[in-house]
Amino acid sequence: MRLFERLALLLGRLSAWSFPVIALMMGYEVVARYAFRAPTFWAHEIAGVIGAITFVLGGAYCMAEGSHMRVTLLIDRSSGLRRRVAEGLALICGATFLLGLTVAMWGIVERNVLRFDAAGAWSPERSGSSWNTPAPALLKVTLLFGAALFLAVVIVHLVRLVRDR
Repeated sequence: MRLFERLALLLGRLSAWSFPVIALMMGYEVVARYAFRAPTFWAHEIAGVIGAITFVLGGAYCMAEGSHMRVTLLIDRSSGLRRRVAEGLALICGATFLLGLTVAMWGIVERNVLRFDAAGAWSPERSGSSWNTPAPALLKVTLLFGAALFLAVVIVHLVRLVRDR
């Protein structure tokens, strides 16, 4: 059960290091563009992809760490069984949403990532930029993985709540 939490914590901590990388890339882009009049064709696209991946992994990380944002006005004023029921309902609502997101993302990944042309070559959705990377396909796979990991962590918390009476 702790495997999903450990994985979420590890990926969250690793991906946090991407923010200095993004800052360096954007700094390089600004200097290249304005000092040397030689803008990059890759900096904005890569920075967006890295930032999006980090954001997607952040939900599971925060849930595993116990710092996920939640509205606890009623839960904080409750105790005992009432508090546990409220926490359980919140986790069930979260799990329901994340299950729906995971199922929906699987369909989107099938349509946009697992595509092949008539010759059998992989033909994922592409960015349409001058670089035309398969970044949208990568982001869709990441969102599927991130939603599934977040769902797994929520289920771990729900099982722990039910088990630890």
